[in-house]
Amino acid sequence: MLALYPSNKLEHLSFLLSALLSQQSQSEDTATLFTPQTILVESPGMQHWLNMSLAQDRSVAMNLSFPLPVRFMWDTARKILGEERVPKQSPFRREVLVWRIDAIIRSAAFCELPEAEAVNLYWQQCSNEEEASVQRLQFAAALADVYEQYLLFRPQWLFAWEEGKGADTGNSDEVWQAVIWRTLVKENRDHPARLHADAMEALAERGSELSLPENIIVFAINTMAPQLVQFLDALAVHTHIHVFHLNPSVNYWGEVKSNKEQAKLLRESGLAQWQEARQDNPLLGNLGQQGRDLFNLLTPLESYEVSAFDTDPVVTEEQAGRRLHAMQEDILHACAPEARSGFNSEDNSITVVSAHTALREVQALHDYLLTLMNTATADGETPLKPSDIVVMCPAIEEYAPFVEAVFHRVGTPSPGDTEPPRIPCSIADRAPLDAEPMIAAFVRLLSLPDSRFEVSQIIDYLRLEPVQRKFRLTSEDIDMMSEWLHQAHVHWGRNAAHKSALLDKEAAETFTWAWGLRRLLTGMTMKDSPLIAGDILTIPDVEGQSTVLLGKLIHLLEALSLFASELKAPRSADAWHDYLNEMKAECFEATPEDMPGWEAISKATADLVTHCEQAGFSDELTLSQIRAVLVKKFTTPDAANHFLTGQVTFCSMLPMRSIPFKVVCILGLNDGEFPRQSAPLSIDLMAKTPRKTGDRSRRLEDRYLFLEALISAREYLYLSYQGRRGKDNTERQPSLVLSELLAVLSSGYEFTPSCVRQLPLHPFSAANFTGDMPSFESGWFRLAGAVTTVPDGSQGEFAATSAPLPQAVISTDDMAGVFDNPLRAFAGQRLGVRLEQAEPLLADEEPFSENNLLRFNALRAFTEAGIHQQDKTLVRETLQKSGDFPDTPLTPALMESWEQAGAQLSSSLGLHMAEQNYVSADLGELQLEAGAWLGSDGLKMLHYGSQNAKRMMAQYLTLLCFNANGNDLPLQVFYLKWAKGQAELRQATWQPVMMEEAQQRLEEIGALYRQVLSEPVPCFAGLAVELTKKYTGGRKKEKPQIPLSQWLSSTEGLKSWENALDSGFMQASINDDPYVRWFFPQGLLPDQFPCEAAERFFVPLLLNQKDGKVS
Repeated sequence: MLALYPSNKLEHLSFLLSALLSQQSQSEDTATLFTPQTILVESPGMQHWLNMSLAQDRSVAMNLSFPLPVRFMWDTARKILGEERVPKQSPFRREVLVWRIDAIIRSAAFCELPEAEAVNLYWQQCSNEEEASVQRLQFAAALADVYEQYLLFRPQWLFAWEEGKGADTGNSDEVWQAVIWRTLVKENRDHPARLHADAMEALAERGSELSLPENIIVFAINTMAPQLVQFLDALAVHTHIHVFHLNPSVNYWGEVKSNKEQAKLLRESGLAQWQEARQDNPLLGNLGQQGRDLFNLLTPLESYEVSAFDTDPVVTEEQAGRRLHAMQEDILHACAPEARSGFNSEDNSITVVSAHTALREVQALHDYLLTLMNTATADGETPLKPSDIVVMCPAIEEYAPFVEAVFHRVGTPSPGDTEPPRIPCSIADRAPLDAEPMIAAFVRLLSLPDSRFEVSQIIDYLRLEPVQRKFRLTSEDIDMMSEWLHQAHVHWGRNAAHKSALLDKEAAETFTWAWGLRRLLTGMTMKDSPLIAGDILTIPDVEGQSTVLLGKLIHLLEALSLFASELKAPRSADAWHDYLNEMKAECFEATPEDMPGWEAISKATADLVTHCEQAGFSDELTLSQIRAVLVKKFTTPDAANHFLTGQVTFCSMLPMRSIPFKVVCILGLNDGEFPRQSAPLSIDLMAKTPRKTGDRSRRLEDRYLFLEALISAREYLYLSYQGRRGKDNTERQPSLVLSELLAVLSSGYEFTPSCVRQLPLHPFSAANFTGDMPSFESGWFRLAGAVTTVPDGSQGEFAATSAPLPQAVISTDDMAGVFDNPLRAFAGQRLGVRLEQAEPLLADEEPFSENNLLRFNALRAFTEAGIHQQDKTLVRETLQKSGDFPDTPLTPALMESWEQAGAQLSSSLGLHMAEQNYVSADLGELQLEAGAWLGSDGLKMLHYGSQNAKRMMAQYLTLLCFNANGNDLPLQVFYLKWAKGQAELRQATWQPVMMEEAQQRLEEIGALYRQVLSEPVPCFAGLAVELTKKYTGGRKKEKPQIPLSQWLSSTEGLKSWENALDSGFMQASINDDPYVRWFFPQGLLPDQFPCEAAERFFVPLLLNQKDGKVS
């Protein structure tokens, strides 16, 4: 007997099943009392929901068996045909079949066949055997997938191949696929399709004699292979088959046409039939083809039907005013929506949101859910629980980081703020490789033989908590290790031999782990300052208890080096299982939270052994093959975990996610991303032949999933897509299924395009805190308040601070550094804000070329050696062994040129073994210190870089400090100008300033210094120098007659202003500086520049200085 139980609501099906089970338990005899009830489900998630639903209805859910359809067919065939013929596990499972196919296509007997030429070309053209083994294994896996589809959907092809006939696919790939299949069947003819046919025949001949389950229940499977439907129909003759299936409509809709089919009907059959088809519900027609296929397969079967449709009309005023219920009612009756009115103006049962990014989608969803929960509580309704909410995405992995950032956020609220509200949630369907850090680290270990042993990679590995526990490390320990490795200039490579092998040429040990660790170990046993010991420069940073920490680092590196060598050896599957588990135990120490990843690794290697044993595969496997198998295993989403955990469930859109929830949310409904497109394998013959009823289609599955989601939402439906680009705000189209839904909502449910809510680009937009879905994030609210106080074209409202200066004593270089970027100084020193992206401490790339910083440091070392009459050979050797400079033949030549340049600088002073003189100037609450050499002809300074505005300002301040202290002397500054690798010695000369004038200038710059550290003032030294150059017009002896502010408003001044902004004193335009963009979002304007203060200081500075080549 075959009984069909259709319903438009899953909870009705569960209730009917509960009643059926109760009835059966009362009528069962003692012989079958403890026999589990067989319930076929499509997914573990559906099994979990059904278990909970039955337990709620019956107080307990027990003695139930939930096989998947393919497993059920195999087990039932085993009962019918006997355990002697049918093993417990099929040798034609995909995981086993791949090894059987691999053995066949690598065999000499197959390779010599003319039909095998195409297969041989695929993997035999690889450059080496290991690469070929991976290529061959990947091909075998693809072919195993294809054969698995044939077994379910094209068994007649396989039977024809076994008989030596063709399947008439018209494709050349059929020839070699038939050869491989015949070889597989020669080894074992009892494949699932054969057993299914024989079981059907046995049922027809002696079904009444077989011991079959009294009842077989099929629950909520929305697609079935024709083979399964035939099998259930044959079983129904001898036992009770109960098929509970979700049916969106109470009416017959097996011939409902999609928009595409209607267009074809209009072309071929005329207007009358097209108008008749237009009476159907467009959502059923466009989204329901997969469901129609199932109903059309079930309809011809001899069966009786027990319907459980919720056909009661909407009666309450509240329900009548809700679009969601009205739309579901029209779907239920398969009727086209009519233009209707009367919907509640505050109806939010259907919400469609457009965002710029996935992060903004998740942030808006969080606010929406909090609003729903607060609204229900305020209105006295049954509170909405997290378990009432499901959030689906086409690919959950793309949204998982944002969900964790928004829903799992941690942090300390600002003073006065309440703790931000949180919604508990779980993320299902994640791939273990992405969800479990231990698995990701384990997979990285498998790449050790190919690894360059980059320093950042090893440190990142150490930061994993299971690794820290294993080696008894703390985060502070790893920070200390990082600092040591930075000082030792460790970049990559285990040692010279490893480095040479990777480069395929002779390489020095420089920059490797062995080189850096030797520097640290030698420095640990010698003086507290760096010194040359043999061929290295020691690093004296390790002392005391830190030596134990260094020992742990060396032990770890030795262990990883050993693994890198041992992993290269081929092993049998069983040997790989033992070795990999030993490696796991050597590297990780797991806690209960880590056990899912720990056990997944063990299970994956154990499954590999089992599959090889069942395939009769005993050959040795290379690391590349092992890695390919495990990576594929770990990148397959796990649908069994974290689904329906009592929290908000985030999951991928998978078949059988039609479980009812009060709130159903779908994110990522973007054009081209949903329905998802899956490119068929090039060897898949099914993809190259016409589709048949019951065939799987990713596009049709996704469309039906969307339809199921529409009818599974009980109170609210929330749909989100990225309708604008974050870079340029251009419009993006939603998914086609969402566009079709919006068209239906617009035509029949008063849902106009204006009802789609467009989110602002940023979470701190003021619009986020108004309307019916305001944000609850207090941090963004504070920033929104700050942003909204910024008038167009002007800077923000920053109150000047009267707090004491951060430093009571400051050098002239430090003061000039403040004016180099005064906005950065104000943000950093007064607001504690840093907008630059911090450079990573460790670099994986060794230095390959000189740069300005390296030249600066070398020049300083050589120049100071010349001044103090030190051994320059020792300086050169120290620099070359420091690790700062490239390990190339060019470095000695560079050193020689820098040594000569340093000699020029030191000799230009005319001083030896001299110490600098220091003076200070009292600027009220600030002491300004300056230093210079005192020679017979005046003050002398030198610097090792180019002459720029910052250095000019420091030199002028030094001159003013000495002059204000009664030293009426000029200042000579020597520096080098580099052109095409050649150094030119130059001299900047500053004439003395009268004591009173010097003191006045210092007081003025002191006031300006206090101002720029009290509020954002764009007094950039580089900008001021560039402007005053144009302002003075090349005059060197007298100041212009008109004020700087008046000149800036002239045509010449405005043009000079624009040129100065892009003059290159900063790396890019000054308006691109992050601090300028923050404090002056509209860009700098001339009236924002402190003209009066700049004129008083920078015009005298520019008129005073003379610059020329030293002859």
